[in-house]
Amino acid sequence: MSTYILSHRPDLDIIFLRWLRPDTLAEAQFSYRDTLALALKHNCSNWLLDSRRSGPLDLAETAWLTREFFPAAVAQLAPRPLRLAVFSSMQRLEQMRTDAAVAPVVQAAIAATQPYEAAVFIAEAEAVDWLQAPAA
Repeated sequence: MSTYILSHRPDLDIIFLRWLRPDTLAEAQFSYRDTLALALKHNCSNWLLDSRRSGPLDLAETAWLTREFFPAAVAQLAPRPLRLAVFSSMQRLEQMRTDAAVAPVVQAAIAATQPYEAAVFIAEAEAVDWLQAPAA
């Protein structure tokens, strides 16, 4: 059984990556690489990452995404800007705010200094609206 569902909505110009359960680092890496392949196929740089069921934040995964995967994806998707709307559970949002090990890593991952735009949402409609608004 797959750990995620991946789809492209051309009417919204958004790639949706929805995790179905907590995953390993290798499974997460595979899902992100699969997402990039779909994004390149459709020339789509707006991604909604539905992490509500993916379990607690993982430092190794966040570091890999921030340092390696997202910068590489930015280069491959250029000149379109990579925009990431993270649809989060309240538990993950709380972990982002209060876990002393996780909070600074997440803040660095979504900082305005990154070569991509990222924001965290607890409502899917807000995430979609943000992705459809003009890039900052």
